[in-house]
Amino acid sequence: MASHIVGYPRMGPKRELKFALESFWDKKSGAEDLQMVAANLRSSIWKQMASAGIKYIPSNTFSCYDQVLDTTAMLGAVPPRYNWTGGEIGFDTYFSMARGNASLPAMEMTKWFDTNYHFIVPELGPETKFSYASHKAVTEYKEAKELGVDTVPVLVGPVSYLLLSKPAKGVDKSFSPLSLLGKVLPVYKEVVAELKAAGASWIQFDEPTLVKDLDSHQLQAFTQAYTELESSLSGVNVLIETYFADLPAETYKTVTALKGVTGFGFDLVRGSKTLDLIKGGFPSGKYLFAGVVDGRNIWANDLAASVSTLQALEGIVGKDKLVVSTSCSLLHTAVDLVNETKLDDEIKSWLAFAAQKIVEVNALAKALVGQKDEAFFSANAAAQASRKSSPRVTNEAVQKAASALQGSDHRRATNVSARLDAQQKKLNLPILPTTTIGSFPQTMDLRRVRREYKAKKISEDEYVKAIKEEISKVVKLQEDLDIDVLVHGEPERNDMVEYFGEQLSGFAFSANGWVQSYGSRCVKPPIIYGDVSRPKAMTVFWSSMAQSMTSRPMKGMLTGPVTILNWSFVRNDQPRFETCYQIALAIKDEVEDLEKAGINVIQIDEAALREGLPLRKSEEAFYLEWAVHSFRITNCGVQDTTQVTTFSSLSYNRFNINRAMLWSIT
Repeated sequence: MASHIVGYPRMGPKRELKFALESFWDKKSGAEDLQMVAANLRSSIWKQMASAGIKYIPSNTFSCYDQVLDTTAMLGAVPPRYNWTGGEIGFDTYFSMARGNASLPAMEMTKWFDTNYHFIVPELGPETKFSYASHKAVTEYKEAKELGVDTVPVLVGPVSYLLLSKPAKGVDKSFSPLSLLGKVLPVYKEVVAELKAAGASWIQFDEPTLVKDLDSHQLQAFTQAYTELESSLSGVNVLIETYFADLPAETYKTVTALKGVTGFGFDLVRGSKTLDLIKGGFPSGKYLFAGVVDGRNIWANDLAASVSTLQALEGIVGKDKLVVSTSCSLLHTAVDLVNETKLDDEIKSWLAFAAQKIVEVNALAKALVGQKDEAFFSANAAAQASRKSSPRVTNEAVQKAASALQGSDHRRATNVSARLDAQQKKLNLPILPTTTIGSFPQTMDLRRVRREYKAKKISEDEYVKAIKEEISKVVKLQEDLDIDVLVHGEPERNDMVEYFGEQLSGFAFSANGWVQSYGSRCVKPPIIYGDVSRPKAMTVFWSSMAQSMTSRPMKGMLTGPVTILNWSFVRNDQPRFETCYQIALAIKDEVEDLEKAGINVIQIDEAALREGLPLRKSEEAFYLEWAVHSFRITNCGVQDTTQVTTFSSLSYNRFNINRAMLWSIT
């Protein structure tokens, strides 16, 4: 039984790549220094997987910025404004596309499917010329081979690359980048030829767009692409990798019929329905890369349950054709639990970061061939049982309150016009009042004060005095600018989710659980491990202090439940909407306490509401139903005179109806 990893985090266990990148961008170090850090990280990753016993180890998943941008470089699809004149694309052109420069804007960045990772969107047009301009995939394959590690080079598949692209500036928006398929395939053929010549026996094509709703023309493009590549791929094993969701039934039929393909990788964590499709029929003689270890979350795998799933698959595809894999790249998880000093032993026993998931994958593969590590499986079973029975996880009062929410609507009692009239009489604001979204710049001194208070280097009185002085400055500035509704600037807050999570029960925080968001930007998501409740008020003290400094309305600032949910590692032992309802109830308590304290304008930010949308349109309505319901729960109990506002990243064109749903309750 073989084992496989779809991809691995790039930043390093201590964010080595982040610091090397930023040093290079600040001109404090040179290209050779950056390349050395990158090479050391790649080497350690490959050796780590090899030592763990992984058979199919990926290469070319490492990137100094983004894998889609790497593909743009490979294809030579550089927008004309960067004045690239040909040849191998170097750091200057590469980072100009990613970050812009003094005179040129960067390429657009957007979310990678429904994850919190961002990719650089290719800009293509009918005049785009493609050429083999970055040999990174081949170079890194050879680099690993010199270290004694035979890897599987990973390429973003040609169809997904084009479907993720957008028309270049000045090109008609109706232009379909997919029409360029015939022009990009020759470059892919060159890359494949070089990889074969270098000795690659497998090549992995990531085609994640296969899990989306595709029309017949888009689906046909996959058949066209791999039919045309078939002769080039002769003599090498080809893996088509998909992830993040189920494949539609028609797509599954198309994919498993692709020519020249040796194996298929499926996400069997988020794509549970795909399991039924496999049971209904899988092509004889093909490899199944079964993604049973979650690449999107940090919970330890239930090894016993995974073995049961794999045994069922073994009966369908055969032992020699079944490969144990991750559900997607481990890029979306933290790097290594070994570096955690902040989490207690009980919670740590429930978790698996990327390094631990590698071990889980190989342990499952060995177990299926009679080499089960009894001690490892026993410890895993004990941890699973501990998590289910721990009193830290379950709060019956919270579960009962959240369960009762599902049958109610939770709209505010009166209509919008009545509330606006009441609010106007109370607040006496102009027709177009002015305010800001909320947070003011965080200075180095502010960060130092928070660090020193957290480390108990300064007293609580000293801390409160320093924050109070900063709030006073912000209030005076806004009054001088004649702002109508003021904010306190949030000098006491570290992050719009972490700040609240640290004050809620059911949350834990890692010391080094960093995850790449884009480029060198990393985030450290909170871990929601149990039922969520609010032990005490979280923002009332600071908001009340700020309100006492002015006669103008002071806005209370809260993060909404959907955003807290979508920007956290969420428990996987209950539906996400149940967790969201619990967070909503906690925020509801805070809203009502702010109101009692005399705060008459309250902003509940839902910046990440859109980010949680499922990849399939058929599943969007259910998500929006519980997400909007969660938002309504937070403020349904306030008086008509209390004005509730929100800041959301909803896109107007696609979600204007749902935007109206949110506005209707403010």
